Amino acid sequence: MSNPARRGSTGEPVRNSMQGGNYTPFSNTHFILPYGLRLQQTKNAGDTSVTIPAGITFVYAIAVGGGGGGGISGLINNGGGGAGGVAWGWTIATSSCIVGTGGASATSGNYTRYGNVIAGGGGTNASVGLLGGGGGGGNTTSASGSTNYWGIPNGAGSSGNGNTGSGASGGFTTTTNGNTAGAGGNGISGGGGGQSYSSGTGVNTGGAGGNGLAGGGGGTGFNSTGTGTPNVGGNGGNGINILTNATTTGGNGFFAASGAIGRGGGGGGIAGNGNPATSTNGGAGGIGGGGGGATNNAGAAGVGGAGILYLFY
Repeated sequence: MSNPARRGSTGEPVRNSMQGGNYTPFSNTHFILPYGLRLQQTKNAGDTSVTIPAGITFVYAIAVGGGGGGGISGLINNGGGGAGGVAWGWTIATSSCIVGTGGASATSGNYTRYGNVIAGGGGTNASVGLLGGGGGGGNTTSASGSTNYWGIPNGAGSSGNGNTGSGASGGFTTTTNGNTAGAGGNGISGGGGGQSYSSGTGVNTGGAGGNGLAGGGGGTGFNSTGTGTPNVGGNGGNGINILTNATTTGGNGFFAASGAIGRGGGGGGIAGNGNPATSTNGGAGGIGGGGGGATNNAGAAGVGGAGILYLFY
């Protein structure tokens, strides 16, 4: 059976594209080869120019914003960064693009745009994600994600595990001794995991990042009294490589003995695995929007994974 949404001849209007009123975002989209087209160009953070061959008037773009950086400041806000937003669709061919960088420590990710297709960055430090980005973990009520380019609803902030949405919300922070913080919500873009913080002697475990096409970063687990009790950072959430359908894994959180800080792992991006946390730093998010893993005031939080742009024609 022929594909009813194939690109027509030069100058001919695009027919039955995904923008049709009865289309749902995934049932009519094949991310590996949408509409039988071929991936022709990949643009990375810092790229600004695009050369499209003569005769190509419409391009199908998949844009991924930069992941949010992990949290680093504030006793209740050291949650993982949310994953960058994801947007897709037809647009008129243009000669310029913006591909967002991932957020630095405690900084939200930056947007990616080609033509009219735009995807926002992931949130950080209990901050709301932007235009499809996942919310950052942390605070007693976590940050919400953001509605994406297609208007798919976001996940609302939560006082538990994050909620599902196009941009899922982050996980909440717990200050109850020996508890595990809220996990980031699952969605197209996962939310960041929350922080587990208390002054007692229990094992405090950071929340895991949410899963999605790009995963959120893990939150911290730590004990302010430094009593010798181990603390555990949350693992980064998993993503999906949209070109191969393979899982991109989130990095492991750091297991810290003797009262040290358990830092969060980085979330898997659309194009790369998240990085594990270390004894000094949160894990960096994977390329393609993975959220950065959280730390505390000592050490560095994981940077969010850079955005990416795929162009098909």
